[in-house]
Formats: sequence, structure tokens, C-alpha cells
Amino acid sequence: MKILWLLVCVLFASSMFAQQDCVKNLRGETVCKNGQSAAAVNPNTGNAAVAHKNANGVTTTQTAYGGTAKTRNGSGVAQGPNGTTAAYNAKTGNAAVAQKNSNGVTTTQTSYGGKAKTKNGMGAAQGPNGTVCAKGENRQGCTKK
Repeated sequence: MKILWLLVCVLFASSMFAQQDCVKNLRGETVCKNGQSAAAVNPNTGNAAVAHKNANGVTTTQTAYGGTAKTRNGSGVAQGPNGTTAAYNAKTGNAAVAQKNSNGVTTTQTSYGGKAKTKNGMGAAQGPNGTVCAKGENRQGCTKK
């Protein structure tokens, strides 16, 4: 099945780009690009990816396994097929990862030490300096610990 999917991706990538410029890199991956779009296939994993840069400079990449990423100027957001989302801000150096559990609660953790748990627009967050903020149905606010 992986081989069939790999062939479909290669055929799709080769027919998608009229002026294809393809090379095989040192890892055995075939990479094709035309300046605005690119495709890559990893023969070891069977994963394929297609990327396209829009007029605003945002590059959107999608993988055969369901991952999606949007990047611009070194900053970006990526979402895996399992619902995990990660973001990176190149200007501040901060990164965050969020994952939703089976109860619908999203836990977000930042590289600077912040952590939040949210559901349906309500939740609690703790900053790296000890400040705790909460929003509920009837009240919201922050306290310094």
C-alpha cells in the first residue's frame, strides 16, 4: 500500500509541475521544484510532501500522512494528523505546543515556561513568573503567586 501511495505521489508531483526540476538528495529523497511549488518523497518512510508559496510569502506544506505547516520569515505553525499543534515565533524565540485530550481540554505549553488548560473559551493559565489567570462563566482575572 505504501508503494502504491508513493507512486501516486510521484505521479501527482511530476504531473503537477510543468517545468519540473527534480534531484535526488543524499538521503535518497526525490525533490522537485519550480520556484513557487515543490514536492518531495522520502523512499524510507513513504511520506510525500507538497509545498506552495503564495503571493504574500506564506509557504504551506502538506504531507501524505496528514501534517500541515504554514511558515513565513522563519515563523510558523504546524499541525500533525493526531491534532497536536506547534508554533514558533522567530522574532521572540518563543515556541508553543498544544494538544487536545479526549475530554476536549487543550493543554498548551510554551518554551518560556507558560502553561494553559482551556476548553470552550474558558480555562486557566500560569505564566513563567507565577502569575495565574483564569476565565470562567461568571468571572475572570489574574493573581500573582
